[in-house]
Amino acid sequence: MADSGITPPDRSFFRQPHVRAILTACVTLAILAAVVEGFARLDRYAGSIMHQDSHLPLRRLVMVHTPPWLSRPILNELADEAVQFACFNKKHPDYAAALRNPLNGRILRKIARHYMKHQSRGMNAWIKRILLVRRVWLTHEQVIEVYAIYRRPAGLVRMDGKYYLVTAGGTRLPGAYLPADLPALRWLMQIRGAKGNVPPPGKKFVARGIKTGLKLISLLEPEPYARQIAAVNVKNLAEGHTGTGSAMAPLITLETRWHTAVWWGLPPGKEGFYEVPARRKLQLLRDIYKKYGRVDAGRAYVDIRSDQVLVPRPPKPAAAQPAGAAN
Repeated sequence: MADSGITPPDRSFFRQPHVRAILTACVTLAILAAVVEGFARLDRYAGSIMHQDSHLPLRRLVMVHTPPWLSRPILNELADEAVQFACFNKKHPDYAAALRNPLNGRILRKIARHYMKHQSRGMNAWIKRILLVRRVWLTHEQVIEVYAIYRRPAGLVRMDGKYYLVTAGGTRLPGAYLPADLPALRWLMQIRGAKGNVPPPGKKFVARGIKTGLKLISLLEPEPYARQIAAVNVKNLAEGHTGTGSAMAPLITLETRWHTAVWWGLPPGKEGFYEVPARRKLQLLRDIYKKYGRVDAGRAYVDIRSDQVLVPRPPKPAAAQPAGAAN
């Protein structure tokens, strides 16, 4: 075959180490330049947004996927807490500008930390954990969305003449309620007779008897007669009574909606040889409820500390007076 006279390129030149290093450096510099230019454009875009008159400081914050037990006023206060912190913070006026900067994610993390570090403020103790705080841009406004796990009330603690919401783990929730507020909270059982101090919202009760009261509420809640029980009275337990004698007053008493009582006795798991276990007491109450439609059997009290349910004798009817008797 005839020689065409064309000399092929010498590829060995590009395989030389120093040439390959130079080419790699050039490509790297080109990529870095593109990245820097991209960030510069984003920064200019962010600056244009921050200086637009139509983008005022944030006044809309949404608590997302909230549970049904939180009322709208409470949610509004939770949202306002973040707005006041981020937009109208006198100690940190720069937070408002940071919030309007779409590239600033630190301010969102600061909002999350604020909720958790200041649990006793306002309604913050309703929040157990922050999952996510994110920025959402709509056509004419910026919206901050807060995703959180919320605490659920398990009961009401009565102390010092007031009522305090408490979680199943013993954490106090915001608010102090008066007797006039009870109709709106009648779906919660009360714990009465506990001794100790009331902690600030977000902190746990350490008063004696509250832990036992909450445990008993958790056992009673699934029962069909639960709504007939208004309160768990732990006064004798809190005062240090032993309750180990059958003739002694019960350590724990369940108070019904009709102002009658169920003599429960020792705390669940502490019955020993003195009383039947908690599961047996629950069954006895089920049997009474099934038979009478009321856990108190329609009497002033029922004693379920043993297998033999004890009830007071019904009052004897008044004897009829003879005709013509003087009044």
